[in-house]
Amino acid sequence: MSMSRKIRLILICSLFLLFPCQSGSSLAVVNKDTGREHSAYSYAVQANNSKPEGYTAIISYQDGFLAAGSDGRIDRISKSGTITNFEKFPEERLNCLLSYDQTVIAGGDNGSLLISSSQGVSKINSGTDRDIHTLALFKEKILAGTDQGEILIGDKNFLFRKINLPLKGNIVSLSARSSDCYGATDEGEIIHTADGIQWDIFDFNRFYSGYYKPCLFTKILATENRIAVAGKHDDGSPVLMFSARGNVWTERTLEYTNDEVMTASLEDIPYDLFYDSGEDLFILCCSQGKVMTIPSCSHCNKLEMYSTEGLRGIAGIGDVLMLVGENYYLKAINRD
Repeated sequence: MSMSRKIRLILICSLFLLFPCQSGSSLAVVNKDTGREHSAYSYAVQANNSKPEGYTAIISYQDGFLAAGSDGRIDRISKSGTITNFEKFPEERLNCLLSYDQTVIAGGDNGSLLISSSQGVSKINSGTDRDIHTLALFKEKILAGTDQGEILIGDKNFLFRKINLPLKGNIVSLSARSSDCYGATDEGEIIHTADGIQWDIFDFNRFYSGYYKPCLFTKILATENRIAVAGKHDDGSPVLMFSARGNVWTERTLEYTNDEVMTASLEDIPYDLFYDSGEDLFILCCSQGKVMTIPSCSHCNKLEMYSTEGLRGIAGIGDVLMLVGENYYLKAINRD
């Protein structure tokens, strides 16, 4: 390590000692490349949170599932949890999947977009070199969320244009329902559109400053009746928020009854959300191999541990849930 780098690290550590972050506030750091302010906590998380190897996303597809991998794998998985087919694109690092009709789209780092159709697999020009974290289909538009507030808007001929929103964070999740589409950033912002082109920005941390602890979101899920957003507080504890229309949010307790019949709290970070419409409950898959079921009753949360690997994705078909995670962990859960 160079002497100048050591000096910079010592100065940063000194700042933390002199000005410790309090709940509801954060030490601001300015990114010299973008000119934007970020919390010092966010920078610490980004610096120590290298992307894990293994599965990064899963979706339901036809009568089974598709899962994307960090080394460019796209695996087709049966409802029993058997890999029935796979393709590999070694030069790609994939982060998200989208399917409609007979087409599958995979998004990844450096603006990578792979299209699989009846004509085969092709790589298209997305028009960006920023990492694509999330994909959604909304009103015949393909939407992709990337770093630094950039959104790609594509048609079904895969022609994309980009717009830039004045966001502090990276767009890590998009979720569409029939009437509108929501997104979330890793700096606690929630974005919303009714047409896929014009977006509103709700700065959650600014609006709820002093009321809720600052949040860094990992996932948003819009159902027909509710919107859920998950992530972590700036102290590293997990968070789950609900809203009816996206303008007023209520935090949901993540307490549960443990094996000793005592009340405990979830400590792991949720990375994906699934909604079971039949049972009207949400399911979180979390960083340390745990799954939490969130029913309408706030006292009836249930926590189960499935793996020592970090979970990164959850999808469902009928009574079967499929979990995927780091080191290509894969598990089918039959819920009948």
